[in-house]
Amino acid sequence: MQHPNVLTGGNISGKRAVVVAFNEKSRKISEENLLELNSLAKTLGVNVISSILIRHPEPVYPATYIGKGKIQELKNLIQSEKCDLMIFEKDLSPVQQRNLEHLLGTVVLDRTVLILLIFGNHAHTLEGKLQVELAQMTYLLPRLAGSYGNLSRLGGTIGTRGPGEQKLEVYRRRVRERIRLLNLRIKEIEKHRNIIRETRQRKNFPVCALVGYTNVGKSTLLNALTHKQDAVVDNKLFSTLDPLTRLVYLGEKSFCLMSDTVGLLSSLPHHLIAAFRATLEELKYSHLLICLIDVIGFSIEKQMSTIENVLGIMEVQDKPRITVFNKIDLIDEGELNFLKKSFPDAIFISAKTGEGFEQLKGRIRQIVGEYAYYST
Repeated sequence: MQHPNVLTGGNISGKRAVVVAFNEKSRKISEENLLELNSLAKTLGVNVISSILIRHPEPVYPATYIGKGKIQELKNLIQSEKCDLMIFEKDLSPVQQRNLEHLLGTVVLDRTVLILLIFGNHAHTLEGKLQVELAQMTYLLPRLAGSYGNLSRLGGTIGTRGPGEQKLEVYRRRVRERIRLLNLRIKEIEKHRNIIRETRQRKNFPVCALVGYTNVGKSTLLNALTHKQDAVVDNKLFSTLDPLTRLVYLGEKSFCLMSDTVGLLSSLPHHLIAAFRATLEELKYSHLLICLIDVIGFSIEKQMSTIENVLGIMEVQDKPRITVFNKIDLIDEGELNFLKKSFPDAIFISAKTGEGFEQLKGRIRQIVGEYAYYST
């Protein structure tokens, strides 16, 4: 079976797919997870034919994740709908993925693969491309046996290794070496970024970092505050992967630097966060975190908990921060008043219309005033 994996650069755009998420304790969370998985698939141009919620197996079947009965139901659905892909919300082990592909008779992808493919499409700078490739190689390494497992015993006899096994080991060695080189190149980029940060510090520029769920409007906000259009804006998940820092005028002759960061997603695998650590380092060196929340997107609680989790991983949860609710132009006055009562310390804006910008700039000036650079 030809697998459209991230190593071979397979294209899944236009493929017919069945998307499968699992019932959690909360029905709302379950439906959000399914919606998110659909959004990831559609960002890649996948034609989602059917999206379903199924009962989470307890315990998980170690060989296939789900039971035989459910596998047969999904196989029947795939055949009747003539689908090319089965997309799972949960991360699958290499063994589970291979077994499911064999039993279902189709390519099986998990959520992490979709994220990696989106990353590959949206990285444009050298730094972004290196970080994406590192994440892809790290994911792919344990799955090489599945890709080339049919070669592993060709020509082999007792006490010898066949050419297939030797070829598999060559692939593994190449991938490990590539991972090593990618880490070295990313460290070189980190050194360069540190020099830039030191320059900023000497010039006494305060730095604010935008952080938030993917597609909440961080790039739109940065463009609006700087009156430029160089931050990529697209109504797709992970449209921004490459870090961008711009000078923002705060009023009263004061300025700050504002950095856009990669969008977050709930339950991101640690190796993905690790691969983008160089980009997320902007959070460590900022004086203020601007936590952007989408009032019409995924649940506010989910967005906030995801931000909190990543800030914890980056060990910056104690930094000064402002919670900013975006897209208030898309909700009615009653909903807005409810949010204001629920989050009295937050700022409410529309990055599209500019509403709330003066209040946001004023709050930033208030917090970073001791660092602020004043024009003469």
